[in-house]
Amino acid sequence: MKIKKWTGLAIAGSLLVVSACSNSAGTESSSSPTASPSASPTASAAPKDDLTKKFTVTFMQSQGGVIPPADGVGVKMINEKFNVDYKPVLVPSGEYGAKVSTTIAAGDMPDLMGWSGTNFVALAKQGAFLPLDEFINEFPSLKMVPSYVWDGVKVDGKIYGIPRYFPVQYGNTPIIRQDWLDKLGLKMPTNYEELKAVALAFTTKDPDGNGKNDTYGMILQTGIAPNYGMGAYWKPDAWYQKNKEGQVIPNIISDANKQVAMFLADLHKAGALPPDWATTNATNARNSFYAGKGGIYQQQPYDQGPSAFKSLRELQPEAKLVAIPPFKAPDGSQGYMGQPGWSGMYVLNGKLKDDKAKVRRILSILENFRTFIPVDQRNPSNKLFDWNYGGLNAGYKFDNNLLTVEYGKGLVPIEYMENRMWAPNDEANDVSRVPTVTDPLQKSTFASLEQMHKDTKIYLNPVNRVYSETFTAKFWALVSPFDAEVTKMIYGQRSFDDWDKIVAEFLANGGTQMIKEVNDEMKKNNIVGEFQ
Repeated sequence: MKIKKWTGLAIAGSLLVVSACSNSAGTESSSSPTASPSASPTASAAPKDDLTKKFTVTFMQSQGGVIPPADGVGVKMINEKFNVDYKPVLVPSGEYGAKVSTTIAAGDMPDLMGWSGTNFVALAKQGAFLPLDEFINEFPSLKMVPSYVWDGVKVDGKIYGIPRYFPVQYGNTPIIRQDWLDKLGLKMPTNYEELKAVALAFTTKDPDGNGKNDTYGMILQTGIAPNYGMGAYWKPDAWYQKNKEGQVIPNIISDANKQVAMFLADLHKAGALPPDWATTNATNARNSFYAGKGGIYQQQPYDQGPSAFKSLRELQPEAKLVAIPPFKAPDGSQGYMGQPGWSGMYVLNGKLKDDKAKVRRILSILENFRTFIPVDQRNPSNKLFDWNYGGLNAGYKFDNNLLTVEYGKGLVPIEYMENRMWAPNDEANDVSRVPTVTDPLQKSTFASLEQMHKDTKIYLNPVNRVYSETFTAKFWALVSPFDAEVTKMIYGQRSFDDWDKIVAEFLANGGTQMIKEVNDEMKKNNIVGEFQ
């Protein structure tokens, strides 16, 4: 299936779009779903709801792109299917935080709303949100949510949020030019010494064969990204290593991260990194790699169209990109850090506690849009797909394997609520086969990443499963100045002998309290970092 867009929005059946910053109902995910691949193509109401009673349902969430009219055809379709008077308020993404604050302050919370605010725990404890535990087993997409994801939306042991899909696997992962390895007679690196040797060879041995000294072993950008933590053992934002007191700590302040920084310093000194990497933004770094200037970078198998791959393939037709498997760590572990497994959530108004029939109706509407449709069933013959998009030749067109959807006109029900189906597992997303994966280099790269992740373990970062006020408020604010000092060390402007000093500053500025809170919560909830 090829896809054409009438607006600038990504659509269902396209790449999996996952953004921790957006609840956009107009952004679709073809790999973000909910039942097993063999699940029924239609969604049904919860078994205890016979739809005879009509409810008014209010809803609010952020929206990227064009905001559809509040009384569009899609709303009328929802009203008819679920016997509700549906009143959605869709707010431009940049305005949503302020809108949520004023809405909560005014005591005017809707029945259902998208939530990514930092005061989730406090409001849940105050009764603003409805605990949902008793409803989970009634809805297939909720039953499918792993326990480690539910941990992230619990307060005092109760579930207060419905997580929105985000893959655990498929985060940005190191990739390498396999064609350059082959040309230079090199093997896939399996440890940092081998990785250094490959990076140096990519820099000095003319791997692109143009007779010029114009390639770099690795592409790096500001913020020391990619961090080239070749497994959870080294990943800076993984809570994996322990301090002398036995507390789990963020790897960024560990000796493992220091070793990676020293590795990067060696490459910088040898000219294997672009000299201006510390001031190069992510866009320019990516453009450099896909212009054939670097041999090692990062990629995730979603959220990037074919244009960059097409450009590289046209410049260097022999280009082949493959995933670098994680290295075996000194402690014997081997696997990359997983993503949280969710991004943002929905919360229900705590005032609904005495109206369970209405709660089930709301959850039934959500279930409709969260139900997973396999990639090869995303076409008019699938009744759920057809309804979600407003009907063939009404909300969308499907001609000669070309799907066209016009967002913003109010014709498409899926614009008005959830747009991320809950996948039964990450492999079910089949990201190398989604319709917008049209370039052969893009397809082969995504397939390599999929297979690598399928064949290796992932580390479930425990910090994603607990709540720490200090972590929420300060972690990334602590990371930025720490990385600035490490950058100086990589450039040779500050000695690595000062490592303990910058760690001490990190701890003094809130790190110690953050580590205590995270470890206390882990102990309280019997949570440990683990591979799966």
